[in-house]
Amino acid sequence: MFKRTKLRKYLQTIKSELKRFFLDESGGNLVEYALLIGLALFIFFIIVGIITSLLDWTMGQTNNFFEGFF
Repeated sequence: MFKRTKLRKYLQTIKSELKRFFLDESGGNLVEYALLIGLALFIFFIIVGIITSLLDWTMGQTNNFFEGFF
């Protein structure tokens, strides 16, 4: 029984600390910045994927063009 009450108290402490962190002005700003960085990375990888697929497509077209001559 002692372990259960100790675990419950520990979980309540973690819950209150997380609530205090997210309600705090600096904690909210950190979360917002993390979300913005994640969104920027997501968009960056989409753009890089599109550009690399375009480059791969043009290389394939170049190879097909030269195969007609030889």
